Amino acid sequence: MKNGKGYTFYMILFLALLLVPFAGMLITGPSKSESSKAAALPKPFLEVEDGDGTPQINKQYLKQLGEFFEGHCALRQEMVTCYSGITTKVFRTSSSKSVIYGKNGWMFYTDTLGDYTGSDVMTEREMFDAVTTLKLIDRYCKENGIKFVFVTAANKNSLYGENMPYWYKKSDKPGNRVLLGARIREAGINYIDLFDTFAKENRVLYHKTDSHWNNEGAALAARAIHEATGQMYVERYNKAPYKVKKDFKGDLAAMMYPAAVPPEEEIYYDGGFGFDYEGKVESNFDNKIKTLGALGNNLMMYRDSFGSSLLPFMAESYTNALFSRSLTVQVRDIKSIKANVLIIEKAERFLPQLAENPPKLPATEIKGNPVGVKEFTDASVKISSANGYTTITGTLKDGTYSDNTEIYVCVGGHWYEAYPFRENGKEHFQLYLEEIPEGTEIRVAGSF
Repeated sequence: MKNGKGYTFYMILFLALLLVPFAGMLITGPSKSESSKAAALPKPFLEVEDGDGTPQINKQYLKQLGEFFEGHCALRQEMVTCYSGITTKVFRTSSSKSVIYGKNGWMFYTDTLGDYTGSDVMTEREMFDAVTTLKLIDRYCKENGIKFVFVTAANKNSLYGENMPYWYKKSDKPGNRVLLGARIREAGINYIDLFDTFAKENRVLYHKTDSHWNNEGAALAARAIHEATGQMYVERYNKAPYKVKKDFKGDLAAMMYPAAVPPEEEIYYDGGFGFDYEGKVESNFDNKIKTLGALGNNLMMYRDSFGSSLLPFMAESYTNALFSRSLTVQVRDIKSIKANVLIIEKAERFLPQLAENPPKLPATEIKGNPVGVKEFTDASVKISSANGYTTITGTLKDGTYSDNTEIYVCVGGHWYEAYPFRENGKEHFQLYLEEIPEGTEIRVAGSF
């Protein structure tokens, strides 16, 4: 009897603990998830209405509600933090699918693993598309008096792979950064591989618990970019005085320990930066940011998350600058800032995006007809017009092109080289021109 009461007590206690995450939501509301991919609160009825105007029942509601609860239950962040503390301190491994827990407390972004192990190498055609895209951007810039530089920011484990877990074997074969970089240089494009810049330094310039470089690394990257463009700049790396504060909270640590992110050291250069933001800016991660500096040229810079800490070092060196996180280079951006410098910065893990996102830059007409081309009689073509420009897109059938087939489009008797790109495993092309008359004859050909 006594044992029966004891079992009952422990069973009630166990069930009460299980109810805490749910009951807590009634008191404190949903918890903020450490993941940006956490499910949103579903609706019991769909916004789409059926024929008689009656809202449709969301048949997936209970499933979606369960996914929402999983990502937002009360005390989720505290429980994730506690669990991560156990897995890292006891088992020396990560509790998050997005984070690799390495040696000496180092953390790495899981999405960089394909580059590290060599399991995510671009195909020959993808590399050709990527280099051709950069080549055509470079051609547009030269035609319009714009300096163009393409920049690659190295994955953290490419530079500091000695801190990766031993069970991940680093590939001894060249990956996307090396293979693509060789082709980019061969094409004569002004290219900076920041791996080379950082590898020459004896100090660690990336954060241990973040996927990016620290402010000192950003200063070094800025110097390399400024020198490549011939732009005047304020030298900070190894020159300017700075303070060290232990107040930086890494993005990887925030995934692992959302309720108690352990801070690490960051450096802050004395005197601040010589530029102003134009308009309201929430953070340097905003999609578009305009700045006002003092040194003469106008900058258009497309950047990813690495470029966020880089932004102040770049902004102070230009009279006007526009920083965009768009994956598509657009003529309206360049014209809006009257840019005479164009910089595209991509992290090593994002290099495949070059073969997936064609720019919207007006094509340059080829003088004469392209030599040695064969027309694609079965290429599908679509035409659309907006804001004074015409976009011509099309798809090539498999087996009708090779790894190095250049794609040309003849519009009303004038030939242009189109941007090639991959989408859903298919080869596509895109041409962007000032608006053309309806009914203009269009032909598509490829080099062989």
